[in-house]
Amino acid sequence: MGEDTFNRAKLLNIGYVEALKEADYDCFIFSDVDLIPMDDRNLYHCYDQPRHFAIAMDKFGFRLPYAGYFGGVSGLSKKQFLKINGFPNEYWGWGGEDDDIYNRITLNGMKVSRPDVRIGRYRMIKHERDKHNEPNPQSFSL
Repeated sequence: MGEDTFNRAKLLNIGYVEALKEADYDCFIFSDVDLIPMDDRNLYHCYDQPRHFAIAMDKFGFRLPYAGYFGGVSGLSKKQFLKINGFPNEYWGWGGEDDDIYNRITLNGMKVSRPDVRIGRYRMIKHERDKHNEPNPQSFSL
């Protein structure tokens, strides 16, 4: 493992670019590797609006932590991704980028779609945060 601070959003943007080198995909699912879906009815495909799949995680008591939360697992069509100009590259360390995405979605006239809370349940694999990726205290001031 490297010693640099993590930038989740930048890595997701790189994944998008690299996937398009392979094929002309129209649907992109972005998932944190530590989340396990609990219901196989939570189908990973793109919808008319950006999709937030992980709406009820065990670490949040199987509830959406707040209305603007868009973290964990999400799906965007190529058109939606381009409309919001991808993920924000400014966030280093843990946090902030998923709230920024929610804002980009709503500012571009789209609405977040979500599954029923019984279907959008996830378990998080427990792990320690590495020392270079503590919560970023400036993540909400960008």
